[in-house]
Amino acid sequence: MGISTNHLPCDGCGLPAAPEHIAERVKRLEFSTRFRPIHIGVLFVALAPSQHPENDFYGPPESGEFFDPFLEALSIPANSEKSARLAEFQRRGYYLAYISECPLGANQEPAAATIARLGPTLVRRIRFNYRPKDIAPLGQDLLPLVEVLRTGGVGPVLTIDKGSPLSIPRTGDREGMDLFQRAVASIAPRENLSSGYDRIQLTSPGRDLGAGGNT
Repeated sequence: MGISTNHLPCDGCGLPAAPEHIAERVKRLEFSTRFRPIHIGVLFVALAPSQHPENDFYGPPESGEFFDPFLEALSIPANSEKSARLAEFQRRGYYLAYISECPLGANQEPAAATIARLGPTLVRRIRFNYRPKDIAPLGQDLLPLVEVLRTGGVGPVLTIDKGSPLSIPRTGDREGMDLFQRAVASIAPRENLSSGYDRIQLTSPGRDLGAGGNT
């Protein structure tokens, strides 16, 4: 069965999409591009954007469901406007990308199926577009992505607990926050320098600090 001329494949999710869907993706890209570092130190990768525009990470100021605990875990204070916090996120060389650049919808496919379908596309984006120093998958359902990234040879992948992705930070989960902070601190640059990044190495071969490291 042919694809309607009004429903061409979307570059962000690979599925047939109406013009309105494409327009929403372009809007999300415009939001995120404003805060993309010239040189990405740590590329955080999540499964997909929120279905609700108000909860888009780079989007409207109303968002907070994922945004607030994530930045709290990165020690980016909440006592300023969202744009200022995103600017600090950018200054540190951080960037958030998604396997699917579009929301997956209420009846979404399993995460493993999305990874199998779009993982190769993400690898190409990382290799030719993002080119980060380190990659940090977010969410336990991204476990299959770890092997995709390693097989793709796109750079060091930050994992914890014998190869698991970082858990997405949750407000009030102090233990989870501490683990997340230690893991990111093991690879994060001290500051965003114009000549590149001066990286902090808190792990060494054969030594396990309990927070993972470059693998």
